[in-house]
Amino acid sequence: MYLKMTSLPVDDPIKAFKFYTEIIGLKEHTFMPEAQLAIVTSEDCKTTLLLEPKGDGYYDAFQKQVYKEGYPIIILGSDDVKADYERLKALGVPFKQAPTKTDWGTVATFEDGFGNYIQIHQD
Repeated sequence: MYLKMTSLPVDDPIKAFKFYTEIIGLKEHTFMPEAQLAIVTSEDCKTTLLLEPKGDGYYDAFQKQVYKEGYPIIILGSDDVKADYERLKALGVPFKQAPTKTDWGTVATFEDGFGNYIQIHQD
């Protein structure tokens, strides 16, 4: 088995779709703006990310608490965290944590503009 799809809470799926495709570099999977449906995918197309309108229910409360605690809500894999960090930083993406070597790999964490911390991880 492998991870097929997960969701990410965002205020505006259409704006998030542009950010995750045009800035982050994920690929379009499904985009139906009239239905507020935006799904992006990894390069290999095995994992998809549903940019989920969060509303104001339990998902909103969950997202706010995770953000308040400073935890990344998802982790993106990278072959070169330092290069991705430099590229994204040059595009204006705000980083909470610059590339840092840890016992489990190199990581960097950015804020996506939709209330989420996203971590980039390299083995």
